[in-house]
Amino acid sequence: MNAADVGTATAGALFGVTRMLSRAVGAAALDASSGLATVGEAAHAAMTGQRIGPATLRIRVVILSDEQGVPLTTAERVDPSIDRADEVLRAGAGIRLRLTGVDVVPEPAPLAALDPHANRRLLLDDVLGRTQFYRDHSSTAPVPAVSVGVPITVIVVRHIAGRITGCSLGISADWVVAQASLFEKDRADTYDDTVLAHELGHALNLPHHPDRENLMFASSSPPSEIRGTRLRAWQSAILHANRHVVPGVPQ
Repeated sequence: MNAADVGTATAGALFGVTRMLSRAVGAAALDASSGLATVGEAAHAAMTGQRIGPATLRIRVVILSDEQGVPLTTAERVDPSIDRADEVLRAGAGIRLRLTGVDVVPEPAPLAALDPHANRRLLLDDVLGRTQFYRDHSSTAPVPAVSVGVPITVIVVRHIAGRITGCSLGISADWVVAQASLFEKDRADTYDDTVLAHELGHALNLPHHPDRENLMFASSSPPSEIRGTRLRAWQSAILHANRHVVPGVPQ
């Protein structure tokens, strides 16, 4: 690589970092604004004796297709995990899930999108612009945005590097990736209906938790060592403060 190529690569990386930080700062500002609004509504409801209805998290599912144009899974196979995530978030945080749609991308996805990296390497790919295929097919809102309630897009991929079956970039992205094998009920060694809810938790700013019975426990290994689905009060508060969550209305 000559000096010009190095300079171009460095400039591209710096632009990627700046873009990622801009997204994160814009998202954090929206989260802070949403959190203050939620606290204010809760305080008003407490003073007036009103009850606040459930908050709402909207999600959209995008199913990729392989090199032959064959979809990696079906809406019917994903449905149980969506229902489970709705059940978990309602019980633990008073947040209902609303599915806005399930879309299949008919054209073959690039190999990097079909079989992505995870964690830090996925973050690096995002900085370098290698996740643009995901952003092109997600519900990502411009940053800074002026409203809350933008859906989180769940992108179904073929395989995630390492022993990872789901991954989120947290505050810097409005999408998560989930491995297709998670949704195969007849595969007891891979089917895990906690992963989707777990990754949504990360997308809503929740960190990992050391309690295996907690939804945000780091690992989950079917069929015998699947994590629990409990949420603590402080976790519920973080979820309600997120820009993606539409606050419940006083009833």
